[in-house]
Amino acid sequence: SETSQPRTEQALAVVQREIDCVKAELTAFRRFRTQLVSIEPTAQSTGSVDTSAGGMSTLSARQPKLDTSLRAVREAYRETVMAVPHFEAEYDDSLEANMSMEFGPELGTQIATGTRLTPQLYEALLTASKGARDERETLLPALEREQESLQSVRATLDDCERRGAALGANARRTTDPARLDSIDERLAEIEAECEAVAATRQQRLHSRSTAALSGIDGTSLVRYLYDDCPVTCPALADTVACLDTIRRHRRHCIVSTS
Repeated sequence: SETSQPRTEQALAVVQREIDCVKAELTAFRRFRTQLVSIEPTAQSTGSVDTSAGGMSTLSARQPKLDTSLRAVREAYRETVMAVPHFEAEYDDSLEANMSMEFGPELGTQIATGTRLTPQLYEALLTASKGARDERETLLPALEREQESLQSVRATLDDCERRGAALGANARRTTDPARLDSIDERLAEIEAECEAVAATRQQRLHSRSTAALSGIDGTSLVRYLYDDCPVTCPALADTVACLDTIRRHRRHCIVSTS
């Protein structure tokens, strides 16, 4: 009998896609930071006067021009973070909207619409971009562990289904009570294996810490990954389906010997 774990397969596809996206974004933020450290913030212009005291120099009275440092930051961001392959499909944001999402609205707006990369703004950007990078570095291994867990569930369920199908077929070819009892004992062992898979998976779901990536704070990794799937616990759903099949074979054995 052909085995199939459709929900787990779908979950694996979702996780792989997310791993690919996070890896690309992690590389992009690393590249952005590499470019960022080579950009010098703009020193306070000597031509400007403290306007709060009522004075205004000729220089500061003119329409402020975008300085080269801030322009370089924007170009670096566009060439790295906004150039990841999935950017348009996942975000399709403007520079200001994307920076605001990643770094917070105040900093995002200052970088996207301001005219000068002050030392304070530069330091804030260094800190915020490190945070964005670190979030991906934290999320990536969590995704990889989820992938390994799903692969393990799939392999175990496939094995249980194959053995269960063979035993179920054998049970329907005999009326010998001793033979049926023997088959039922082996089915009970498979049932216990499936129950262990479910228990391990449940423990993993409930003990998992929240992945703190922008936009998913306070929600579990599972909800973040599987909210758009037909079921929010796909591996458990496949495990329950496998258990139902094994128990159906067991009922046949018990009914046939009663």
